[in-house]
Amino acid sequence: MKGVCGACHSLNLVTQNSATREGWKDIIVWMQETQKLWDLGESEGIILDYLEKHYAPKKQGRRAPLDEIEWYEL
Repeated sequence: MKGVCGACHSLNLVTQNSATREGWKDIIVWMQETQKLWDLGESEGIILDYLEKHYAPKKQGRRAPLDEIEWYEL
């Protein structure tokens, strides 16, 4: 990933984002069509595997509601 993604921009741009495999593929296609990213050839599948595994959408929502709290007046 360093050699491909880091060739044009900071790797922080990748690590601060998340997407599904299809989302990452769309980003790659967009970069190829508008940002002059070269054809990744056989490496594309490997890159998508890595991005899907390490930078998938986080399945975390809001924290659980607080319960069993003894409130007091201030």
